[in-house]
Amino acid sequence: MTAPAGFRFPVKGEVAVFRGELYRARGAVGLWPCIELLPGPGRPAPEELAPREAADGSVGYSVAPERLEAWNAVTWTFRWRGELFECTAATPTKLSGNYLGSDEHFAKEHLKRLAITYYGVFPRDEVTELEMHRKDLIQPRHALVQRLAEVDHFRPKAYAVHRGRTYPAAAEADASGLIAVTTGDDRPEDLVADSRDPGAGRFLAAPEQLDAWYRTHWTFRWRGGPFDAVGTVDGRIKGVYTGGSWGFADNMQLTDESDPGHTRYTATVDLDGVTDLEQHRTDLLADQ
Repeated sequence: MTAPAGFRFPVKGEVAVFRGELYRARGAVGLWPCIELLPGPGRPAPEELAPREAADGSVGYSVAPERLEAWNAVTWTFRWRGELFECTAATPTKLSGNYLGSDEHFAKEHLKRLAITYYGVFPRDEVTELEMHRKDLIQPRHALVQRLAEVDHFRPKAYAVHRGRTYPAAAEADASGLIAVTTGDDRPEDLVADSRDPGAGRFLAAPEQLDAWYRTHWTFRWRGGPFDAVGTVDGRIKGVYTGGSWGFADNMQLTDESDPGHTRYTATVDLDGVTDLEQHRTDLLADQ
C-alpha cells in the first residue's frame, strides 16, 4: 500500500501531513485535542516536536491539529470476482478483506465466516480496483473543540447574579451562610473580600444581596441509561450513572468509581453516541 512518493499507508488507520511530510498518526492520549505523529523506521523525527512515550512503549510526537496540513482516516477497498471488500491486512502477495456485498450465496461459497462477517484472503493478482479512501478528521476535531468550549465541557457550574452581572460562584454557602463569588477584575463595593484567598478576586455575598444564584448541569442518555454529565475526557463526555440497575452497570461495563458508603458508576463515551443531552438550571436562592 504505497503512495507515489513511496510512503507506505496503513491498511487501516490515520495519517497526517506536517510541514509537507506524511506520518502515521493517532490521538494523543491525555493531551486532547492534540495528535501524535509516528515516524516510521529510519525516518527523522518531526522538527520542533517533543517525543512522548506511550504506555505501550511506542514514541509519538504531539502536535496541535491546527498545525497540520491534513489529518485523515485511511481505509482501502478492492474487488475480487467483482465483489467489494474492505482490506484488513496485506502482504506482498496477498490481501485479506471483509466482504461488503450482500450476495449470501457468493459469501457462503467462497468466503469464511467470523461472527456476522464474511472475509477472505486473496492472491494480489486476482484483486482489482484497489483504492484508498480518506476521511477528513481535522474539521470534525475543530468543530468538537469549539462545541465543548461553548458548553464548558458539560461541567456542572454555579453562578451568581449581582447588580445585573453574572459571575462564577460556589455551589454551596459557607458555614456563616455567605456565598463565594468570583468577580475577576470587578470589585463590588457592597461585598466583602474573601480573606481565605485574597488574591483570587473572590468576594462573599449574603443571599439577599444577589439577584439570582443558580446551578447548571447536563444530563444525557447512553444506551438507554440516564447519566449526569461531569465533564469530558479526551473529547468524550463523561457521566455518572443515575439509574438503579446494577445489571445495566454490569452489562455496559461501566467504570466503578465507588468509595465507602457511596456507589458511583461512570461511562466516558463519544458525543455522537448519546441522546437526550439537556442542560438544567436549579435555583439555589429558593432554598435560602
